[in-house]
Amino acid sequence: MKTIEWIMMGAFIAATALSLYKFYVFFPTKRLSDDDTTPESVTLLEKIMVESDGAGMDEEALYEAMRNHPDFDAAHFWRFNLNRLRHLIEHYRLKEPNFRR
Repeated sequence: MKTIEWIMMGAFIAATALSLYKFYVFFPTKRLSDDDTTPESVTLLEKIMVESDGAGMDEEALYEAMRNHPDFDAAHFWRFNLNRLRHLIEHYRLKEPNFRR
């Protein structure tokens, strides 16, 4: 191999190593403290949902009741909104088909 070919091979290997390092640094390797998608957080939200559910409540009223529940941590569940509540209801229905919503 000629010298220029060795230089080009070295540059390619260095660029590949740098790219892999950047991917490693970019993607998170540990959970965030406010991650509300963990199984523990989903279980807590389901518990709050079941406790807050009143007779004849629509989704908006259930959402407000859940936000006012004493176990609801607004700092941890800062992403919680009506769309997330709808997903939570569907997730809970898969586990408990007799859920009345």
